[in-house]
Amino acid sequence: MLNILRQEEIMAVLRDRKSATVQELAELLFASGSTIRRDLAELERVGMIRRSHGGAVLFEGGGEAAAVVREQQHPKEKKRAAETAFPLLRRGAAVFLDSSSTVGMLVPLLGRLSDLVVVTNGLNNAMMLAEKPGIQVAVACGSLRKGSNSVVGSDTAAYLAGIHPDFSVMSCSAVNEEGFFESSFEQRQLKRQMLQNARVRIIICDSSKFGLKSLAALGDFSAADYLASDQPPPEEIAKAAEKAGCKLLFP
Repeated sequence: MLNILRQEEIMAVLRDRKSATVQELAELLFASGSTIRRDLAELERVGMIRRSHGGAVLFEGGGEAAAVVREQQHPKEKKRAAETAFPLLRRGAAVFLDSSSTVGMLVPLLGRLSDLVVVTNGLNNAMMLAEKPGIQVAVACGSLRKGSNSVVGSDTAAYLAGIHPDFSVMSCSAVNEEGFFESSFEQRQLKRQMLQNARVRIIICDSSKFGLKSLAALGDFSAADYLASDQPPPEEIAKAAEKAGCKLLFP
């Protein structure tokens, strides 16, 4: 079984049981204990699970790291990446922002602009935006994901299908030479829709995401116009992005 498929199976087990031991996972997936431990290490690295003694526990977000966890990871790098992307935005624009903590670093900067219309599926980001004068905020309808600040689901997808912003700004869970990846299939659905609908597509991620691979492929580098980060990506990622016409932005 391919690593990515086996990791999807592990996540399915954890969503059902909330926790499992290495032995249980090995028996269910017909894999060795060492293979399962490597998979758990990778899933923990991308923020989807927490390893416990002899096994793993699912984050309360259901496969997407809980908001409180994500907010504490690499804040300085996320801030630099957001600052790098900010000059692309313009006053009077319609903007989609996802629910990520990385894009949340962009919100304080938006107060420098005016006459913005911002649509988001992130409650934390919406609340911060509501404090900024000159910004009209719309929150996508849907179901609030437990342990997260994200609104997701079929109603959210239907709502966003009718939104065609000037800019879509989002983060992702992983970036490698194949493109962009998400840790949640629900988030992938929403983000793909907004990449398709926007005139200008911006993905912001900190450099800790480079070289990783997560469960759900968001798209190759042609899916975005810009990739903004806190430092240059590895050569193989830079070459793949350049070939696809995705411009790299970094301090």
